[in-house]
Amino acid sequence: MSELFIGRSTLDLGYICPKFPTEDRKLSATSYYTVAGGPALNAAVTCKSLGGEPILASLIGKGIFADTVREELARYRVQTLDFAPPDAELLPVSSIIVVPGTKTRTVIDRHPPELLVDPASSPVLPADPSIILVDGFVPEIALRIVRKAKERGIPIVFDGGSWKASTSELLPFVDYAIVSERFRPPGVNEPDVIDAIHDFGPKAVAVTRGGQSIFWSLGDARGTIELTSIVAVDTLGAGDIFHGAFCYRFEGDFVKSLEFAAKVSAESCRYVGTREWISHWTNSVS
Repeated sequence: MSELFIGRSTLDLGYICPKFPTEDRKLSATSYYTVAGGPALNAAVTCKSLGGEPILASLIGKGIFADTVREELARYRVQTLDFAPPDAELLPVSSIIVVPGTKTRTVIDRHPPELLVDPASSPVLPADPSIILVDGFVPEIALRIVRKAKERGIPIVFDGGSWKASTSELLPFVDYAIVSERFRPPGVNEPDVIDAIHDFGPKAVAVTRGGQSIFWSLGDARGTIELTSIVAVDTLGAGDIFHGAFCYRFEGDFVKSLEFAAKVSAESCRYVGTREWISHWTNSVS
């Protein structure tokens, strides 16, 4: 059985800085890294690193940046379904400023003005995934696949970083919505977010709040998951890693899967970037 991750791929250029830059000034970074990114991609790499068999359905396309991302996915042995037209250079590139002293990361990116799916490669549901995650990007792919998945009773997880134009179309197909505290349906205030998400269709909802406790709601039950205190160095991609770990561990128990995901995500924040944690986690459980 495989885990299917549908959504965004990017190339991330990360700068580790002693402070946030001042406008119209120069600032030297203490270190620098280039890594494949995007919510669905990071979640897929996490799942693979924990022992899963993920498939990433995304738009990667052609060009130097796309080649770099494709090489990294091959290195981590993540099977990839690229639905971009073969001639399209459309991969987003993000610049990220990480300030370890304040535990902040600031992301500068640009969403493509238009998402292109190769008309010759109609997105279809791969055979028998055990779980599917959608991150709200590339709805041209996601909506076609989740409609079939819903009919077959495959669990569908939603990674909600922010509300997008297609979110209201995706949520009715979702079983488990895991969103950040910044996620808001239009016109909904903070106290009503969980109920508003349930109203769209998901039977279970969790709200992550950075290093604070996680709120969850399932049926008539609601609760919180307290997080272990850590010394965070870099929180980049922590939410993506959380979702990948959740999908890897999920076997029907929503709360236990959230608890496991929180442990993996916390471990990732102890290291710079979105990959350094992997060798440390492997060593700690071997």
